[in-house]
Amino acid sequence: MDTVRQSRRLGIIGCAAGLLALLASALTYLLPDALLYKAVYQVTEAAAPKDTDHLVFRTKRLEIRSREVPEPRTVSYTWSQGLSTAAVSLGLLAIAFAILAVILREEKLLAGIAAALGVAAIAVQVWWILIAVAIAIVIIGSLLS
Repeated sequence: MDTVRQSRRLGIIGCAAGLLALLASALTYLLPDALLYKAVYQVTEAAAPKDTDHLVFRTKRLEIRSREVPEPRTVSYTWSQGLSTAAVSLGLLAIAFAILAVILREEKLLAGIAAALGVAAIAVQVWWILIAVAIAIVIIGSLLS
């Protein structure tokens, strides 16, 4: 018997990316707030005016001025933002691998699992939108019946 085995490479990679996305998505809710909203790195912009703040470019009738910064501001990137970004990115990557697996005619079960994990990771990040959609569906369903 000569049986041809379907490739599963992209489906497995998609499942791994989906699992990592779901893990990162769950960590945004499971880790304590003290850790999540701690700045990964913090940069304070200088309060002194920069040379570029006072440049004015004039070309015939067009004048371009740079905006002036009224006060120094603190720019910080928190762990919560990083985990959310990683979860959504990995979720989209898992969905992309699932689509490629279906296009290249790989095993559909693994492609479906990868897509489901990616969608679940993104859904956890935007749960409030999904709740609003579910409530709207219930209200519309009750009005139409």
